[in-house]
Amino acid sequence: MHFYTSTGWKGAVVAVLLHASSAWADDAAPALSPDRAVALSLTAHPDLRTTEVALSTAEASRSAAALFLSNPSVDAWTTPDAARADLGVSQPLSLTGEGWHARRGAARSADSARATLRRARRELAANVRLAYAEAVVAAGVVGVAREGLDLAGRLRFGVQRRHEEGEASALDLRLARLAEVQAAARLLEARRREVAALRGLSSWTLTPVTAADLATDPLVVVPLNSPLDVGQRSDVVAADAALEAARAGLRRARAAIVPPLSVGIGAEVEGGAAFVGPSVGLTLPIFDRNQVGRAQASGAVAVAEGRLARAEAMAEIERVTSSARLAEAEVAAETVVEGGLEEARAALASIEAGVLAGEIDLATAVLLQVQVLEGEAAVFTLRGLLADAHIDRLLALDADALLGGAR
Repeated sequence: MHFYTSTGWKGAVVAVLLHASSAWADDAAPALSPDRAVALSLTAHPDLRTTEVALSTAEASRSAAALFLSNPSVDAWTTPDAARADLGVSQPLSLTGEGWHARRGAARSADSARATLRRARRELAANVRLAYAEAVVAAGVVGVAREGLDLAGRLRFGVQRRHEEGEASALDLRLARLAEVQAAARLLEARRREVAALRGLSSWTLTPVTAADLATDPLVVVPLNSPLDVGQRSDVVAADAALEAARAGLRRARAAIVPPLSVGIGAEVEGGAAFVGPSVGLTLPIFDRNQVGRAQASGAVAVAEGRLARAEAMAEIERVTSSARLAEAEVAAETVVEGGLEEARAALASIEAGVLAGEIDLATAVLLQVQVLEGEAAVFTLRGLLADAHIDRLLALDADALLGGAR
């Protein structure tokens, strides 16, 4: 198929740009699927472990405040001959509801930590899928650049042979050599980006990942038939629970103006006689009325209110912008008609044949080659951006589909 003879070289470029999507419909199952990459990340990624530790700590705090805020105390004293001894047991009790507010705040803090963990899992899964798509695109561009270097090498060899036979000028030979240098530079730059993308993906999956492990289509990162959740986002739920916990903390701080009352029982033995009776202790709130605690709790409420407002605003704008972005991306992707990258390869072969046959001058061939290769690479980039838009939309909606099989 020689585009330069049937439609002209400009028509060849248009045809390639319109038809060069990819033959990834029959792509074999990759060694590392996006769902598998997400599962690896969710298993042991340190960012997620940090959030899980925060939840465990919040659950422990709730358990610690389940009954009393303080442990009972025991005091004992005796003489060496045990002729006289004292024993006292006391338990601090709040008369102003400090314990109730503490338990309420601990429960809401645990709820906030649990919702934060749910959001962290989805964000981690989204990052893994985006990194996977980026690596696939980078690997695809490397393949395109390698094709360009191979073509440039063959053109340079052919022009050199024609130059030796006196059919090509020295300028044509210099142009061919420069085109090969440019193709080599494009390959090395594409390889640099691929290496960075693979390292990034490996940092998410916590396992070495090579280009051979991946699929060839970036859109595989988008879960199939994924339902879109439209409920309240986990980060908004977490912020709302954190605000309730902060308000409970403020009420606790106000209740702590009056220190707990220590109620207990004491026993004394002296001269063979035993004396048993109740004991009561109270610290008078004259100088320290928990001023610092109340100020800190009041500030914590203001901060929590601001964080909730920010979370709600971000959730709304992310829903709106992600929807508009995805719609635009899908329209843009429709410009690429199914046809396969073989169309681009056929165009490149046509260019090479045209140069060797003397029907296309080398300067035009170099320009045409770059345009075709850029169009071929743009197919991968376009599908990668479409995948990015899909993942962004799923994350904006807090969709469970991001987790794949790791629910």
